[in-house]
Amino acid sequence: MNRVNRAARTYRSGFTLIEMIGVLAVIAILASMLIPRVFEAINSARVNSTAVACETIKTAAADHFGKYGQFDLLNGTTIFQPGTANIANYDVNILMPENLLDKPFFAQIAGADTNGNSIIQLVRASSGNYGGPGGTGYSLDGTGTIATTNATFVLEAIIRHVSQADAKDLNDRIDGTALGTPAGTPDNRGRVEYAGTFPTDVYVYLTHR
Repeated sequence: MNRVNRAARTYRSGFTLIEMIGVLAVIAILASMLIPRVFEAINSARVNSTAVACETIKTAAADHFGKYGQFDLLNGTTIFQPGTANIANYDVNILMPENLLDKPFFAQIAGADTNGNSIIQLVRASSGNYGGPGGTGYSLDGTGTIATTNATFVLEAIIRHVSQADAKDLNDRIDGTALGTPAGTPDNRGRVEYAGTFPTDVYVYLTHR
């Protein structure tokens, strides 16, 4: 008799099949609500990290210019030879040797399948080959006037193989939605510019003199 009572008590202390299904349903509902938010937070962190990386390069370049009065110097020595259109990897070749930067520029929104997914380059403005799409320069105020027309040098970041969503998010983060364009269309206004075919190269204006 005692054995039967113990079995009954053991049975009553467990979960029924309906209760188990109910618990699983609640877990599934919560997961469906939380998982998109987790991915949204991860993506937001990637875009924010890229925006911060651009600002870090801009600050280091400003420190360099404040020290030497020019961008095209390495420890006070001119390295931009006549006829040279640009200095690629400006962060690695100039800012890091001068201890103005701890590590190379890295953009988390760049495509993982690209080789050398992002670069910082100093461009001779007279070459006209900077900004995007088409290398037409930067209309920083969005009116169509190229702010860098009379500059000697333009410093920019080029981020390779960026998705449509990430390009739009970076633009909204740096330029604000007022200087943006509808998703899937080219953006040639503000500090962030890109073509309308995705994935795309994103050009980010940093500074000019």
